[in-house]
Amino acid sequence: MGRHSHTLGHLERSHEDNALRRAIAARLDRALQKANISSAKAAGWLEVSEHDVQFWRRGITVPPFYAFNRIAKALDIDPHWLCTGQAQSAHPAN
Repeated sequence: MGRHSHTLGHLERSHEDNALRRAIAARLDRALQKANISSAKAAGWLEVSEHDVQFWRRGITVPPFYAFNRIAKALDIDPHWLCTGQAQSAHPAN
């Protein structure tokens, strides 16, 4: 029974992780398309392969944290939004 519970937990996390990767990929792809930036050009900025960027845009893998910051800075977008889909408030509630 413990093994079965562990397997179900892993499958649930995998499904959640897959949904998160797809959501990040959609935001990244949308931002790059809006800026008319190709995967090859983004790869050049980030010093990664074009395949890495294509994998990120498809949700196969997720960019490393440094890449989120570089992409956000280059595209003048909020890195918090790129990572989470939520705008970061300028003044957090007290």
